Amino acid sequence: MSELLRVEDLVKTFPSKKRGVPGFAAVNGVSFTISEGETLGLVGESGCGKTTLGHSVLRLAEPDSGRVFYRGTNILEARDMRPLRKNCR
Repeated sequence: MSELLRVEDLVKTFPSKKRGVPGFAAVNGVSFTISEGETLGLVGESGCGKTTLGHSVLRLAEPDSGRVFYRGTNILEARDMRPLRKNCR
């Protein structure tokens, strides 16, 4: 099977709303690979970063660091996501 999606050391932080309080890492160093034909289940408590991880992989929320490869293309370096999203079927 060929590699469909590879996520390497993905990090997404959010600033604190309180002055002087550091922000928090919603996603901190997440890595995984999904091959064609595989399914990944993501399970965790409410507020643990599942949605933020999904948004970061899709670039609906820009990650702070890490790499996301879709069919071998690092999508975090892509200027325009529309062609990639159109062909994600």
